Amino acid sequence: MPTLSLKEAQHLIVRHCSTLAAEEVALSEAAGRIAAQAIKATRAVPDFARSAMDGYAVNSRNLTGDTVPVSLQVTGEIAAGATDLPQLTGKNAIAIMTGGALPAGANQVVPFEHCQRNGSVVLVDTPPHPGAFIRARGADLGAKQTIVRAGARIEPQHLPLLAESGLPQVSVVGCPELAIICTGSELLDTIDTPEAGQIIGGNRFLLAALIKGTGAASRDFGLVADDCDRIVALLKEALHGPSQGVVTTGGMGPGNYDLLPQAFAKLGIHPMYTALAVRPGRSTMFGLYRGKPIFALPGPPPAVFLLFHELVLPTLRAMQGQRRPLPPLVRATLTTSILLKKTGLLNLKGAVVRLRGKSLTARPTDKNEAANAIIHLPPSRKHLLAGEDVSLRLCTPDFL
Repeated sequence: MPTLSLKEAQHLIVRHCSTLAAEEVALSEAAGRIAAQAIKATRAVPDFARSAMDGYAVNSRNLTGDTVPVSLQVTGEIAAGATDLPQLTGKNAIAIMTGGALPAGANQVVPFEHCQRNGSVVLVDTPPHPGAFIRARGADLGAKQTIVRAGARIEPQHLPLLAESGLPQVSVVGCPELAIICTGSELLDTIDTPEAGQIIGGNRFLLAALIKGTGAASRDFGLVADDCDRIVALLKEALHGPSQGVVTTGGMGPGNYDLLPQAFAKLGIHPMYTALAVRPGRSTMFGLYRGKPIFALPGPPPAVFLLFHELVLPTLRAMQGQRRPLPPLVRATLTTSILLKKTGLLNLKGAVVRLRGKSLTARPTDKNEAANAIIHLPPSRKHLLAGEDVSLRLCTPDFL
């Protein structure tokens, strides 16, 4: 089987992923979900003309004349939320609070600070300006106007408009779930005390957090020793369950106890690739089992982090119906030189990206430092100097 480039693998994976069916969710659960179809307002927002300031509702025709300021009789008051509205007639004014519905006969609001009140009379020293300090019906949103496009993420700032436009629930793409299986006889649970040759298995927590960060869900199938029959049994359980896919870690090297290729074969899974021209990730597999994607990643957590963002993340985004499953590469300037041990393959390196002025800067992560981006280092370059521009993929929006 030929070795694929990272880009070829990404396109292959996305091509074999289907968008999940739509479901209705309450507005309180909609933030972060992907709109299954264009979400349109069922009514205008605001649904009535309302005051944008505390002031007096007036008719602008009454603000003309030879006498300045103009004297108007105050005949009522309208609070926000009031529905029994007085009508403005004659040379009068009605006190109105911010958000109050504009009464019939009024076409202008004069803020309190532009008036002088004397008992039941208000003196207005403001020129006529029809529409001033009034939010017209539909000023924010017209009836049937699109609030969220199909395939777009519903953001928190969408929620007030969705609520005001009469949408207590919305149609979103189903939430994908991935099963997590971590292989390795050396792996122990967090409650265990490791002896020489044993380690605590942390990939299950890393993957669960990364999956959650995409808006998807995970199901932890725990740790499994390097025993092909046990791996096959656990894979079968995961694949026949409700999860839409599986991601495994470990068991992908050339050693005698790297058993994922054997497990794939026993389950009749034909891998679509068994090697990628990328470091880390040269030994990794992807296949389908009855339409469900299965990723076999290497065991080291740094490699899991990098390959999750490059391979698994696009899958989850495609399942959620996002129009652009793979976040684009951007350019940044290195602040530290990079010397690679080997060339010949695309090298991925975790990086810390910062916004400096109008440009992005990047440097490789220090030991145990969290990365917020992945630098893509070309196969032909072994030494990159500080000041050079590199391509990278942002992992989080936190790069200030």
